[in-house]
Amino acid sequence: MDTTFDEKMIKLFEQQKKCPDLKKTIRLIQALPDDVSRHIYEEFFEAKTTCREFLNLLLNDKRSHRLEHRHLTEITSRLIRHPCAVEYLSKHCKVFNDMHKAHYIDNNKYFEQTNVLDSFVLSMLFYLYH
Repeated sequence: MDTTFDEKMIKLFEQQKKCPDLKKTIRLIQALPDDVSRHIYEEFFEAKTTCREFLNLLLNDKRSHRLEHRHLTEITSRLIRHPCAVEYLSKHCKVFNDMHKAHYIDNNKYFEQTNVLDSFVLSMLFYLYH
């Protein structure tokens, strides 16, 4: 079951005890209109969690090591639509940065018989594990 926005914010409030800067950030976000604060949360906080999940799948999952790509397509599709996620992944994963640039900026697919998303994911896997 997906957690609601309110439940996610409660978790974030609980984490603020560990980080004083987070407490200040939360107070600033709370002062914003609801739709703006929701957008900020989804773009910056939630995207980072999804990015970490993606990196774990890419780098540690046995399916990735076997060059299987289907387990990565849905999460990759979600992430590449969010500029914050692309920026985060580009900073933390060189192969993501290089293949994203090739496929989505320079419009060069490396696997001609596939769609752009599959080519992008397969290119990362082949770069890492072939």
